[in-house]
Amino acid sequence: MLAARAQFPRLLDVLNPKGEGGAVVGFGVPLAADAKKEDLNAPIQRGVYALSSPDRKTVLKMMVLPKEEAGFDPAAFARSDAAQSWDPELRLRVESTWMLLQLTFESYDPETYSALDFFLSVAQRLALLCDGVVADPVSQVYRLPSQVFSLRPDGVPIAAADHVQVKHRLHEGSVHVFTCGLIKFDQPEVEVYGISGANTDSAARFLMGLAQSVLLGSRLEPGAAVGVKECALKVAVGGLDRGMWDGIPCLELIPEGKGTTDEAVVAWLGSVGG
Repeated sequence: MLAARAQFPRLLDVLNPKGEGGAVVGFGVPLAADAKKEDLNAPIQRGVYALSSPDRKTVLKMMVLPKEEAGFDPAAFARSDAAQSWDPELRLRVESTWMLLQLTFESYDPETYSALDFFLSVAQRLALLCDGVVADPVSQVYRLPSQVFSLRPDGVPIAAADHVQVKHRLHEGSVHVFTCGLIKFDQPEVEVYGISGANTDSAARFLMGLAQSVLLGSRLEPGAAVGVKECALKVAVGGLDRGMWDGIPCLELIPEGKGTTDEAVVAWLGSVGG
């Protein structure tokens, strides 16, 4: 989390056992050797903290450090190509970054979905209280607090859009569309080449749908077919662009029979009603 305030909230404002004052329900403690109970009522400072869910099945480590110590240059980052399409408020907050709060899992609920919701809830609460931005460097997503959670239908335990981004780039006269973020779940990223500009958004929807299925437990394996049966795409080992995917496993979707990847995406879009 990129914090634009120098003055931090109390740990009890971020999370407390009853969720009072809009805090996340949970427990937090500073891990400094000289930490005292009174520190819960003091502003968060540079250092390391442990944050846990109410049942203590999920525990996060929060490291608070200055941007200089983290090697983060907010002004340079805000000028990067990736930031040019950002909302002005998002760019302003990134440019104003004062401190970084890094959240990592120490342990998590075996059910997984509740652990992920707890993680994002804490990040969202911190960003809200610190005029901050929630940054996910793996999926390359930077979000304002109100953008952290996507709408999800009742009964659906996870929204892939909360954890995965679908990106695209021009490649040899067409568009290369690919996921970023599935690797966080020890799953390969997914890519598809040969998409037309007109169908880029549809291909992104298609890959996000596949990511949703993966996060609900359906693994993608080489040799499987996805999409519409009459114009299916076959899952194959991908990641042949080693400059892009070095060290990251990736699966590629290729035409199974007649037709192109672009035509397969159009067929899929028609099957789901546009």
